[in-house]
Amino acid sequence: MRLLRSALIVFGKEIREEARRKESFLASFFFSFISIVLFHFSLDLTGADLSREGSGLLWLIILFAGSLFTGNSFRKEEENGTFQALLLAVSDSGAIFLGKYLANLAFMTSLGFFLLFLSGALLNMPVWNALLPLAFVFTLVNAGYSSLATMISALLSKEKGSALLYPLVLYPLLVPLFMAAAALTGTAMASGPLLGSPWLRLLVLFDILFFVACMLLFEYAAEE
Repeated sequence: MRLLRSALIVFGKEIREEARRKESFLASFFFSFISIVLFHFSLDLTGADLSREGSGLLWLIILFAGSLFTGNSFRKEEENGTFQALLLAVSDSGAIFLGKYLANLAFMTSLGFFLLFLSGALLNMPVWNALLPLAFVFTLVNAGYSSLATMISALLSKEKGSALLYPLVLYPLLVPLFMAAAALTGTAMASGPLLGSPWLRLLVLFDILFFVACMLLFEYAAEE
């Protein structure tokens, strides 16, 4: 209970800070909006079936836009010199990871639904009849994305050029996650079955494995 209480305090701090600054939030959403608008004018939507091909484009936007936000999870603490104070303020360093993970998960969830709305409105993707399956897929993918993104941000926060290193380290690790995400999103848009899919098993395994590993290893990352 103490871990969860401390994590919620860190989560609240992250939300209040981002609501005040809005830099990463606005950059990610603006990038997503511009990307969808560009695809709207560059793709021939009259006879195209984007239930399969469009899912890959959707997750490509989420991959890039999400890293604009999650890459700053620990960088701002290092720049302001407040990370040590944060470590002293909580009883367990795992609460810091969990609180920032929840903040990144909340952001990724809002970004995902924002893109679903835009893709349905501007790209004519068949999202409206598959909202529940898509919400299920997006929740699982965002959980795995947030785990790795939070951990990599912590590991690279003290490195010079961390803003450049972050995507170079993060993106290759997310390849299996986004392969499963694109396949399951296409299946959901085509009204296909999700349960029993090997991609779904891969997604669940990825989420569990990396969340547990990141929680256990964050203490060592925080000490560096």
